[in-house]
Amino acid sequence: MSRNTLFKNRLPPWNLLFLAVILSGGGFFWHTTHQQQLLDRVDRQLLATAQSVNFFYNKVPGDNSAQAFLCENLAEFSSLSGGNSSLSVYSPQGEQLCLTEEFASDKNTSLSMKIHPEESMTLKTVSTSHGPSRSLTYPINIQGASPLFLVINHELTGIKKQASSSALILIIVGLFILLAFAVLQQGMKKAKTAAIKKLTKLMDQADAEVNPPPFTVTTAAEPEIQDLAFSYNTMMTRRADCLRRARQFTADVTHELRTPLTILRGETELALRNGRDPKLLRQVLESNLEEISRMSYLIEDLLLLSKGDLGEIPLKMEPLLLNELIIELHHQAQLLATAKNIKVELNCPQELIFLKADNLRLRQVFLNLLTNAIKYTPDNGRVSITLSLDGKNVVTTITDTGIGMDSEHLEAIFDRFYRIDKTRNRNDGGSGLGLAIVKWIVEAHHGSVQVNSSPGQGSSFTVIFPRQLSPESVVPADG
Repeated sequence: MSRNTLFKNRLPPWNLLFLAVILSGGGFFWHTTHQQQLLDRVDRQLLATAQSVNFFYNKVPGDNSAQAFLCENLAEFSSLSGGNSSLSVYSPQGEQLCLTEEFASDKNTSLSMKIHPEESMTLKTVSTSHGPSRSLTYPINIQGASPLFLVINHELTGIKKQASSSALILIIVGLFILLAFAVLQQGMKKAKTAAIKKLTKLMDQADAEVNPPPFTVTTAAEPEIQDLAFSYNTMMTRRADCLRRARQFTADVTHELRTPLTILRGETELALRNGRDPKLLRQVLESNLEEISRMSYLIEDLLLLSKGDLGEIPLKMEPLLLNELIIELHHQAQLLATAKNIKVELNCPQELIFLKADNLRLRQVFLNLLTNAIKYTPDNGRVSITLSLDGKNVVTTITDTGIGMDSEHLEAIFDRFYRIDKTRNRNDGGSGLGLAIVKWIVEAHHGSVQVNSSPGQGSSFTVIFPRQLSPESVVPADG
């Protein structure tokens, strides 16, 4: 274990530390507020007691009998202050006149207090022999005489104990929350670790031949783990598809190359066994040349697709007048269709349609589609080319009245080496790569190609490109 890892493992998780700080701060604030609330309640009780005493004695005549009456009945008001209180009466000169008997031991402390006649009321915390007390000094008005001063001392020991008990409960609750959070966090960490270990094991099991089972997690798993499972399963699905395509591609290439090589070998061996007849040798060489040409076209198409997949074929993107290209290809298609008496129709708008595209590659796309349409259309059939605008898209549709195809072939028709009738295509010289090249070129131009077909009803290939240029934005070459 590295030093940094050891250091990190010794530190508490930041979220646990943050929760501890929040609980400590909140607990301290609540404890302080609660203690102040208890003290405020005591102050209200003391003030209410003093106001009650003043209410009953503020109209008593100011003689010695009134003072004696006040001292005799002083104990009756001690219960109003909530208990644990002593009441004392002082003269304006600070002389203690009387106090409740329950707390006579506080006499010395009370005598030491100095009364200031100019003060109307004071409320403060003082120290007594019983501990801290809350002391209220309140003037008692008597008719015809200077006011007497009522002093109420309330012990705070009970409040301190109550506050301490609340603080202890708060600490216990806080520690329980921290412990529960730590246990929960550890459980989540273990669940994450278990999910990662499971994923690691699945990845170790993956090889070129065996696909591991999907990585499944419960719905209660964290969103990050669910996203990881989804990404992994998606990646493995793509991997399996790529492996399948690679195997199929290898098998198809092997088959496509093996067939012409077998023909070359067979014809050559036959020519060698039949002597050295120049006419026969010439026929063999011509046949071999034809097979070599097919192999060359196949290898060129494979090289084109491979470089296209790697992005190594630069496209020469420049303004292209699509109307002009389609009209030119229409004439070429009509020449190709003459031998089968196929009519090639053209529907082209008057509006000029410009694209930013590679002229040669786009020509290859439409010429390939037109060649296939003519090839698979019976004699006296019809092929139509339609160029139109659909919002911000340029749509080119090539429709034929040929043999068509079943719907099961439509999704795979653009796959490499895919053939519906392999024997017929091979005899016609096709490699099964033409539509794959069409799809690659169209997608390289940020477009799409679609096909609709029904057996015996013909096929319709639709090429869609985004309209990137308007006629006004194209600068003439001689301008």
